[in-house]
Amino acid sequence: MRHSLRSRALLLVFLFNSAAFAALGVVLVRNQAAQDRQAKERFTHDVVATIRGTIRPDAAPKIASILSWPGWEALTDAILVDKNLEPSFSGTITARGIDLNPLGVSARPPSFDRQAALDALYRAMQERRVVQVLGGTAMPILWLGRDVALGGLWYRTKTRGIDSLAVLRQLSPWFALSTLFLTLVTFLALRRIVLDPVEQLAEGARRLRAGDFSVRLPEPTGRDELAELVRSFNAMSSTVEGFNQRLSEEVRVATEKARKVEALAMRERRLAAMGELAAGIAHEINNPLGGLQNAVDELARAELAPERRGQYLDLLARGLARIGETVNRLRRFTPREAPFEPVDLAAVARDALELVQHRARRLGVELALDSDERLPTVPGLRNEIGQAVLNLLVNALDALEDGGSREPRGPRIDLTLRAQGEGVYLTVRDNGPGVEPGELDKVGDLFYTTKEVGRGTGLGLALVHSAVQRHGGHVRLTSERGRWFQAELHFPLREPGLPTAPPEETR
Repeated sequence: MRHSLRSRALLLVFLFNSAAFAALGVVLVRNQAAQDRQAKERFTHDVVATIRGTIRPDAAPKIASILSWPGWEALTDAILVDKNLEPSFSGTITARGIDLNPLGVSARPPSFDRQAALDALYRAMQERRVVQVLGGTAMPILWLGRDVALGGLWYRTKTRGIDSLAVLRQLSPWFALSTLFLTLVTFLALRRIVLDPVEQLAEGARRLRAGDFSVRLPEPTGRDELAELVRSFNAMSSTVEGFNQRLSEEVRVATEKARKVEALAMRERRLAAMGELAAGIAHEINNPLGGLQNAVDELARAELAPERRGQYLDLLARGLARIGETVNRLRRFTPREAPFEPVDLAAVARDALELVQHRARRLGVELALDSDERLPTVPGLRNEIGQAVLNLLVNALDALEDGGSREPRGPRIDLTLRAQGEGVYLTVRDNGPGVEPGELDKVGDLFYTTKEVGRGTGLGLALVHSAVQRHGGHVRLTSERGRWFQAELHFPLREPGLPTAPPEETR
């Protein structure tokens, strides 16, 4: 989860203050432990001084004075012995002299190990050192000024321990006041000096990233690093805004030039395509014109028999009908603005094949049309679809003319129409040289061509893509280098933008 800068600053101040008071608490606890340790050391000194005065090597011990000593009230248990401790062969220690329990034995738990206490006293007197055992202290009582043990004392003081609650009660009010004061003061200072300028910078950066190059931040009066950063941001924003305006103007001018060049190139491409068709159209018209002229010459003869006159008139009618069909076919490929209408793709394909038939015969290319018998119509513009199919056929003829075909049966173009699902697929496939796999993604780009300089414009497949996309379809190009090239056009059965019909219920 992302936290704001303000919340993180507050949390940081709180954590720093908490850490400071935690360190102070540790110091107080250590001081309390040191005081407790010093108190125990003073008590031990007092005990030794008092007991040393009651046990002397040249006099009987003052048992009554020992037992009446008021210092025993500070202890929970004690054992006092003189130097007459004897170890046995079994390892146990036996007190042969004084063996006092000043506080009695009734308060001792049944599990108290008295032998361990005597053993510790014996070791303390023998080694002249303090021995810790059973939660208490075993210490030797030495003759003042001499290294002679007069006896030993094992005792256990009343445990005070460290009062954590007292420490907590002592620190809590100061912690609350300090946290509140330091947090507010520090946060207010940070807010004015750091947080507000940083948040303004962040908001300005977000607006700048979103494209608002006119954003400017209020410039502070100070001369610190953040103030300089705000001034630098405003200067950068001004520079970016000016650069963006210049760039936008340059892009507009360049786009306008590109559109003009593209429009001119499109027009030239269409003119070039019409020029390529002109030879075929002229051939289709010239063929019957020769016969028509002969028929007219014969009809001019007065002695022509009525039967022959009728034959020549029929020849004239059929020739004029053929020329009219050629002209109508060409008109169907002429660009014009019109609403979408049902288009018979099979009829469009036949018209396109007829327009390139003359060039195909000249190049020795076989044209084949394979269509479903009951092919549904598709909504669209007949002239645009016709131009797309015509471009594919012209491109295929160009490829076969330049690269030929490796197949024994010779060059061939197959045009296939199939209804499948919610659309009709029109496929144009030639057995020419094909293209490299790396070129498939680029051959449909505007102005990209694989033809020699001066022959190709790079607009043929671009026009095909544009026309098919306008009809809500798509183009799929596949090829195998040296063997074939195929363009598959998909035309939906419904006009673009209309909802698809729900599937019929199964009965």
